[in-house]
Amino acid sequence: MTDALTDAERADRLRSLRRMLVVLGCFFIFVQVNRSSGGVLASYLGTHRGLSPTDIGTVMGSMFFASAAAQLPTGILFDRIGATRTLLVMGLISLVGIVVFALAGSTWGLLAGRLAIGVGHGGVITAVYLIAMGWAPPDRVAQATGTLVGVAGGIGGVLSTTPLALALERYGIEGTFLALAAMTGLVMVAIRFMVRDGPTDSGAAEPGPRESLIQSVRGLFEVMRMRELRRIFVMGICFTAPFMTIGGLWAGPYFAQVQQLSHAEASVALLVLVIALHLGTYAYGVLDRLAPSRKHLILAGVAVEVVCLSVLVIWPTVPMLAAIALLFVFSCAAPLFVVLAAHARRFVPRQRAGRAIACINLMGLTGVFLLQTGTGAVIDMVRVAGGAPETGFRLVFLTVIAVLVVTASIYSRQPDGPQDGE
Repeated sequence: MTDALTDAERADRLRSLRRMLVVLGCFFIFVQVNRSSGGVLASYLGTHRGLSPTDIGTVMGSMFFASAAAQLPTGILFDRIGATRTLLVMGLISLVGIVVFALAGSTWGLLAGRLAIGVGHGGVITAVYLIAMGWAPPDRVAQATGTLVGVAGGIGGVLSTTPLALALERYGIEGTFLALAAMTGLVMVAIRFMVRDGPTDSGAAEPGPRESLIQSVRGLFEVMRMRELRRIFVMGICFTAPFMTIGGLWAGPYFAQVQQLSHAEASVALLVLVIALHLGTYAYGVLDRLAPSRKHLILAGVAVEVVCLSVLVIWPTVPMLAAIALLFVFSCAAPLFVVLAAHARRFVPRQRAGRAIACINLMGLTGVFLLQTGTGAVIDMVRVAGGAPETGFRLVFLTVIAVLVVTASIYSRQPDGPQDGE
């Protein structure tokens, strides 16, 4: 939006943005069910399918590995054909993956389904961010994105805990995930007819100056080599990996094995963590406008995460309510993506924003895959050695702390960057 717009035009664009955010939010609800279901699925697959912790970590982490692998080509598509069309193309791949996962009769089938889901869902948050860039003033983009991810993601996160556990017990993976595929498909039809990249009179609906494929690829590697973004990319490793490793995967087994909760009680505890994650996402969207420094806001969030996990490293058998409280605060501090994307946006022109954000996603989703797979192997190793369950989870918390400290130390030397028109 520019100052040349009349008040009526501004109001009309805001109404259009709200309508599209509602539709995109419905889609993101179902995306988040897939992303946040690891804790419930970990318990279900271990109990009903007999998968080992290493198998569970690999199957669950594979979705994030596939999302990471899809980031670079998806980033090119965002800048070539626009966010909405890319979202629809990738969404079809995710639909196929959900169906494969639902019908899988083996570990390999589950793995294949999660890989396709990961490819299809890999660019959803980036698409939302780019669409918000096309409609909202520069100082409201992070808030609009954070609100959608916080509210819709929170609903999806809630559905991925106790409701998902109940659905799996009653209908199994097949019935539950076929229903999820059907609902996802219906929302994609709504996106096709109701969502645009931007107002037609602003030029935002077009993805930017038309580049050849070679120029697009060259531009991608130029973004990857930008010295101004290197430390942001490093910090990107932790924009989602800490929560997805703990709250999104191992918190369920931790509550069951260390805190001695039943599967139903553990799913309620996971629900609390997911709500916290999305409260934090919304809060970061608001704080992005108020904080004098995005870098310091991110570093403060990392510090809170480290303190909470350090208590659990020292005392993994802390009383149950205290454990939930610590992981609640940790989850509130974890969703750094919105602020990190806004920080990166200061260093790149609009026509390369999709590729810059895709590179952050690449680092973050690779981090999820490595941490989920690696921590699964750690828990398996402790179990084989005859160690107590709390020992394995203590090592999980310690591993996440180490990654947070290393990435934040590197990112702390990142300049805040030029003003971005806010």
